[in-house]
Amino acid sequence: MSRFARGLFWGSVIGGLGGLFLAPRSGKETRQKIVDEIDDLTDLTMDVNDSLEQFKSSLEEVRITASTLIEPFVDGVQRDVDNFRFQADPRIEQMNEQLAKLQNDLPDFPEE
Repeated sequence: MSRFARGLFWGSVIGGLGGLFLAPRSGKETRQKIVDEIDDLTDLTMDVNDSLEQFKSSLEEVRITASTLIEPFVDGVQRDVDNFRFQADPRIEQMNEQLAKLQNDLPDFPEE
C-alpha cells in the first residue's frame, strides 16, 4: 500500500471518528443518524444492483435483436449490390465500347 493510500485511509478513519465524537448531537441522535445513513446506503446499493440487472437484461435484448436483424440486413444489402451490378455491368460495358469507338473514329488532334 502506498504512503498516500495509507494516509488517506487513516485520515478517513480518524476524521470519521472525530466527526462522530465531536458532533453537537446526543449519542442517541448520532446513532440514529448512522442507522439512517446505513439504511440509505443499503437502499442506494439495492437500486444500483437493480439498475445493473435491468441494464444487463436490456443489453441481452439488444444482442438478440441485433443478431436477428443484422443477418437479414446484410443479405438484403448484398442482394441490392448484386442487382445493381447485374444492371450496371452491361451499361458500363456499352459505355466503354462507345468510348473506344469515339476514340478510334475521332481524328487525331494536334496538342497545343
